[in-house]
Amino acid sequence: MADNYRDQVNTARRAGYTDAEIIDHLKGKDAKVATALDQGYTADEILSHIAPMPTMGEKLTRATGITARAATPTLVSAGLGATAGAALGAFGGPAAPISVPVGALAGSVALPVTDLGIMAYNYLANKNIPSASETIKNKLVPYLPKPETTGERMLDVAGSAITPAGIEPAAANLLKGAPGMLGRVGKEVSRAPVSQLVTAPTSAALAQGVTETSGNPLLGLATGVAAGTAGNIRAPKRLEAPSAEVLDARSKANYDILDQSGFQLNNDNFKSHFENVPAKLRADIGYVEGAYPKVDMAIKELRSDQPKDVAELSALRKIIGAAKGSSDAQERKIASQLMDTFDEYVLNAPTNAIIGGDKKAIEAWKTAREDYSRVKKGEIFTDILDKAELSQGDKGKAIASQISALAKNDKKMRLFSPAEQEEIKKVARGGPVQSLLNTAAKFTPMTPAAAIFTAVNPWGAYTAAGGMAAKSLATTRQEQQANNLAQTMRAGLGGRPPIIEGAMRNLPITTYREATNALNLNANQNALAQ
Repeated sequence: MADNYRDQVNTARRAGYTDAEIIDHLKGKDAKVATALDQGYTADEILSHIAPMPTMGEKLTRATGITARAATPTLVSAGLGATAGAALGAFGGPAAPISVPVGALAGSVALPVTDLGIMAYNYLANKNIPSASETIKNKLVPYLPKPETTGERMLDVAGSAITPAGIEPAAANLLKGAPGMLGRVGKEVSRAPVSQLVTAPTSAALAQGVTETSGNPLLGLATGVAAGTAGNIRAPKRLEAPSAEVLDARSKANYDILDQSGFQLNNDNFKSHFENVPAKLRADIGYVEGAYPKVDMAIKELRSDQPKDVAELSALRKIIGAAKGSSDAQERKIASQLMDTFDEYVLNAPTNAIIGGDKKAIEAWKTAREDYSRVKKGEIFTDILDKAELSQGDKGKAIASQISALAKNDKKMRLFSPAEQEEIKKVARGGPVQSLLNTAAKFTPMTPAAAIFTAVNPWGAYTAAGGMAAKSLATTRQEQQANNLAQTMRAGLGGRPPIIEGAMRNLPITTYREATNALNLNANQNALAQ
């Protein structure tokens, strides 16, 4: 009796019938069921005997069968298309490398297009013609299980989507190099192949599930489209700024040209400019000659009679840089201002302060100076990140305070263009997202008050976890913004590099290949009701 009824009972269970309803139906068909009821056995006891619940292995086998059944139509149509393409290639000789993938691509695409056509006809003519995919399944693999629950139908449409998601990009990838429209189609369909394998079945399954649970096909379709889109969104891609290493290498190449041309800055002008630097440093920052040996040495070298060629300018910057690395905090501060003064002169040296060199050398000097400026401005933000790494407190706050201090320093801000200044001020202001993260981060139990709140509040552990997560996100965002500013300066465009690829750049047009299945009302009916 169990062998006769088990499949039917489990099908009824999947359809949502209760044990009592199933037993009530069976007792009219089988006297043994009626006798068991008369003897006092419950519906659950009888069904446990004649139709035990499927084991995990049986459920897995059934799910595998449903997935294989769903994949069959696309495999058949793509295989037939590839075979036809191979046959054409056999006649065309060299055409085979093109005709085979074209056939496979056309075969896999033709099936969903045909299904959509039949679905539209059924809707307009009030008919119930089976789709081409369903016909292929019924004819070729009638022995494989049919989906009977919402979950199984979600698995079915996911299986229908994952096969073309694997075949189409692979076939289209072979066509990317083809001329004309064929190449453009190949490039588009082969876009983000791994993402297609993930988002196509996911969006199809969600569309099916929402349609069935809500009874609204349009809501199901919208859900599928939203899922497919969300899975392919990427951060906008901006024009990539050259790295500091690239700019250094380019500057070195230009400096080599300058070296060979005999280029140098007018030493009299140079010495005259730096003659009054000690007095200015004393007035601005409290420099005392003799108290800071590394700064003293740098100033002495700046005012020396050594010709100010490229090699000497590079050496002078290294000497000042050594003073910036002093163990004395005040000396580091004085050396930093001296470096700014040196850089400002070198970057803005007038043409009449240049001696030696030909026209090519002058152009190389301009280019090298521009690159030098970009490196210098980028260094400001990499230095901010380096100092934040050494700070004893909150790293994110250390970055924010340094950028805020820079935005308030009128003298240093003159180094940047108006658009660059606006980018710095924008980061210094923080914005609503940063403010929200900073507020949430205050719930991190790092202070006595926060620790007490965490201990006495029943939701304290969750609040603390949220605060720690917010703190981590706030720090990461501050680091990212400082890096973005460094890249902005190295780009040398006067402002943030433009977006060259939007957030939807990786959105394949075939992502939604099965989400439209939500509109196929016939496919959304339980198998027992058909």
